Amino acid sequence: MNRTAYIAGKITGLPKGAVKDKFNTMARQLSGMGYHVVKPEAVTDDTKSWDDAVRNDIKHMLECDEVHLLPDWQDSRGAQLERDIAIRLGMQVVYH
Repeated sequence: MNRTAYIAGKITGLPKGAVKDKFNTMARQLSGMGYHVVKPEAVTDDTKSWDDAVRNDIKHMLECDEVHLLPDWQDSRGAQLERDIAIRLGMQVVYH
């Protein structure tokens, strides 16, 4: 499988370690299924403003085949925006 999965979920307001853990756990699961995985916390400089970070994340998301939403996606403005864009563009959206 040569599909690319973007993982979306809550980042803002959570401890950095907790964010890394939950994104890495999902990335391991998806990698085990043959996906190439893109994680927003891995592609964005955490010194950027929220707006700049989300814009950068969306650029990376648009290069992916699927968007995988973590269970806490509804608690995140960024993940909600990513989901809405993915749906409007007809991308595969997977809820975990």
